Amino acid sequence: MRRNGRQVNHKRVERMMREHGTRGITRRPRRGLTRPDRKVAPSPDLVGRDFTAIGPGTKLGSEITDLPTLAG
Repeated sequence: MRRNGRQVNHKRVERMMREHGTRGITRRPRRGLTRPDRKVAPSPDLVGRDFTAIGPGTKLGSEITDLPTLAG
């Protein structure tokens, strides 16, 4: 409403949202799902931190990305 140039009080917005059954989204704090096992030896570095490849498909890598969604 403020973007449209109207002055509104937060109580009016709360009342209108309650009447229309609208709720805001509450973001939960991010937390890691995996815990490292300190007893296990780390994986060997097979690439040796050299990511240059002679040709396509000779060195493959992957990345795990956490993307928060509304679905969970």
